[in-house]
Amino acid sequence: MRHPLTALFLAGVSLSVLGCGSETAAPPSPKCMEIASYAATTVTPPSFMTDIYPIFSSTNTTNGCGMALICHGTPPMPIDKAMTKTLSFIDPAATVKAALLMNSIHAPGMARVAPGSVPNSFLAYKISGADGLSCVNSMCTSTDGVGTPPCGDVMPSLGKIADADRTKILDWIALGAAD
Repeated sequence: MRHPLTALFLAGVSLSVLGCGSETAAPPSPKCMEIASYAATTVTPPSFMTDIYPIFSSTNTTNGCGMALICHGTPPMPIDKAMTKTLSFIDPAATVKAALLMNSIHAPGMARVAPGSVPNSFLAYKISGADGLSCVNSMCTSTDGVGTPPCGDVMPSLGKIADADRTKILDWIALGAAD
C-alpha cells in the first residue's frame, strides 16, 4: 500500500515541473518518479544494525559514507553554515539511527528518513545521485546548508553507492525504518 503522502508528493512534483501554467514543461524525470512511487522489493524489513548501519559507517573510499574529512567520518564535516551541526555515521548505531530520523538541514520541510515513506525521506534523494537530488531542489535552501548546491552533495560525495545497498536503504525506509 502506498503511503498517503505519496500522492501529495507526486502532485507536488507534477506541479513544480509544470510551473506557472507552462503547457510545454517536461514531465517529472524517471528518477523522480521512481523515488516517488518506490515499493519495497522485499516483505522482510532490513535490519538497521546488520544491513543499514554497515553501509553508512563504511569508510571505504569508493562508496563509503563514513569517510573522514569528506563525509560523515571523524571529524565529521559541518552540515550547516554556522558549523555547529554535524552528522557522523561512525557514531554508535543507535546515535546514527536517531540522527537519521531527524529533520534535514538542507531541506527543512523534510525528514532525513520518514519511516514508511521513501518519497518524503530526504536521504532517498541524496543516495540517488544527481538526478535524484535534483527532484527536491525546490525544497532545499542554500542559506542553511554548507556548500554551493542548495541540497548539498549526493551521498556518498565520492564514488557511488552500490545499487544493492541503495535498494536495502530504500527498503528499510519503505518498511518503516525499524530495528
